[in-house]
Amino acid sequence: MSSMKVVRVEKINKRLRRLVTDCEAFYLCDSKWLETNRLENDFEIDEEFEEELKDYTEAYSVERTLKYIEFKRRTEKEVSNHLKKIPVPEDIIRASILKMVEYGMLDDELYARDYIDELVEKNQSTYAIKMKTLNKGIKESLVESIMAELNVVENEEFRALRLIEKRCGSRDGKYDFNKLRQYLYGKGFSTDSIRKSMENYFKGMAQ
Repeated sequence: MSSMKVVRVEKINKRLRRLVTDCEAFYLCDSKWLETNRLENDFEIDEEFEEELKDYTEAYSVERTLKYIEFKRRTEKEVSNHLKKIPVPEDIIRASILKMVEYGMLDDELYARDYIDELVEKNQSTYAIKMKTLNKGIKESLVESIMAELNVVENEEFRALRLIEKRCGSRDGKYDFNKLRQYLYGKGFSTDSIRKSMENYFKGMAQ
């Protein structure tokens, strides 16, 4: 294999440099190491040196991943987006995520289950629950499976009813039905859930 040439050294932060090669690959490197070896632009790296750079990049990627997930549970997509901003090469991002999954430190299914539970407790609509969970990078098939298991669709009417109770509880019998419908529509509730929840609430008020 012929040697690779570093054509550009970019500063990421005080500690870190990005080495861009002539074959469009890039690696991360410690700035002090470059200074010690007096390396700037346009220097060649052999296979052994490339392996060292790859090892450093992988170690740095894992280090940043561990810091990112230390105090808050994350999804694989969130970790991927975080590492891309550094930036870390795509293949090393995938390797870091795989390692975290193997160690049980990333679990999209567990994350999705807890997140959907949390949104249900906040009386979110089925639409909002699905879209917010998908935006976290969870696979649609997994989202739909968990939502079915938790009866999210079937219980939407009751979540809408709780929002009505909260919104109308202190209005002394003065209600703007159109505004209430628009409020629930804006939250993503279905027409059927809005109709049934409003009927149940105001029927109960009349009794």
